[in-house]
Amino acid sequence: MNTTSTISSSTMDATPRSRSTFRVAAIGALAATVANVALWAGGRAADVDFLVSPPAGLPAMEVGVVLVVLTTLLTFAGGSAVLALAARRSRRWVRVVMAAAAVFAVVSAGGPLSAAHDTATGALLATMRLVTGAVFVATAARVRAR
Repeated sequence: MNTTSTISSSTMDATPRSRSTFRVAAIGALAATVANVALWAGGRAADVDFLVSPPAGLPAMEVGVVLVVLTTLLTFAGGSAVLALAARRSRRWVRVVMAAAAVFAVVSAGGPLSAAHDTATGALLATMRLVTGAVFVATAARVRAR
């Protein structure tokens, strides 16, 4: 009886691709965070107060730089986990994640517009969400190309 190995080259290189995906996602998360902090700092320099009304009638809260950094990084981390799973399946799945991320960014940008106390706050916070989404889609495109 003749036996053959069932290990293929695609099985052998799953770890390097995973590391590469992680590296690209980390660079993307850093880029999105830097861009959003720059938007926040620019808003502060222009005297934007960054006050928002959370749901459920809670008192207004100020969106500080720590919240901007955490929100960007946590959103990117969640998306990157889904992206890593999609990248293990196929390029088609990565395209699906890219489309879902773009839709999510656009839809979520409406939240700050309705919760902000002034137009400048709403516009800047919505822009931060769109920036995060755009950088994530660019990151996913880079992963898909690999």
